[in-house]
Amino acid sequence: MGFKKLDLMGVVAFLVFFMTTLSCSLFSSKSLGIPLRPSGNIYFTSDETGNFEIYSIGLNGNPRLKLTNNTSDDSSPFYMPNNRIGYVSDKSGNYQIYSMALDGTDRALWGKVDNEQDYFSPSVSPDGTQIVYTVQTDEKNSNLYISDLDGKAVEQLSHVWGMDWDPSWSPDGTKVVYASNSDSDWDIYVINVVDGDITQLTFNSYIDGRPCWSPDGSKILFDSDRDGDWEIYVMDVDGENVRAITENSAGDWDPSWSPDGKWIVYISNRDGDDEIFIVDANGENQMKLTNNIAQDRVPIWMP
Repeated sequence: MGFKKLDLMGVVAFLVFFMTTLSCSLFSSKSLGIPLRPSGNIYFTSDETGNFEIYSIGLNGNPRLKLTNNTSDDSSPFYMPNNRIGYVSDKSGNYQIYSMALDGTDRALWGKVDNEQDYFSPSVSPDGTQIVYTVQTDEKNSNLYISDLDGKAVEQLSHVWGMDWDPSWSPDGTKVVYASNSDSDWDIYVINVVDGDITQLTFNSYIDGRPCWSPDGSKILFDSDRDGDWEIYVMDVDGENVRAITENSAGDWDPSWSPDGKWIVYISNRDGDDEIFIVDANGENQMKLTNNIAQDRVPIWMP
């Protein structure tokens, strides 16, 4: 009987120790602001079947799904209101903007567009009423345009010489961050959508691109080759306090925030081809989401 009592006491002691350790672990993770398990869905483009198509993969166990299926190239998925996702396709001969339901059905050409022009890198405003995108006029020039969501009331947002690319809205909808080579180097800029005032955030001879405004409005993600290979960086919205999120000898690019701003999804070629990875906003807890010989690119994270 004494042995059984001692054994029972040992079990109780172990359970107390285990629950205390688990509680401390949970508290530590929450104190860093990092959720224990990210959720949502990643939408991206891949050439798994030969040409680039739009795919999705769920972080809650949902399988990889192919959402478009045609002989054209479909790329640049982006959020649209009413449970839809937008993307860019060259199925008409030029790059145009399309939308579809989240399961890949009900595909439609977006708005009233000029079929003689190429449209790239669209982004919908946080309130879902406007869309900003790049219109490329020739091989050396492209500008940002903004319109309402049905493609009407089109206004040219940027007017400088060079290539303006990859616009991303501020959470309050008053500004757009983008990449441009208007000063001969690719740097990050912010433009006010009301008065057109432009602020340059990065100043160097390297390539800074793919900026993405954080959901809380305090940070801007971007990729850069400033250390000799492509890495993911984050900075304050005034361009200060730049720090690396990834640091390795491979190429990491195409960053995008999770909806809660606690995680980052990006592309890396560290295993020989382009795969999708996620990492927390501190640059830790890295996870690989895809594993194939295809080129997976331009991921976005949706709830």
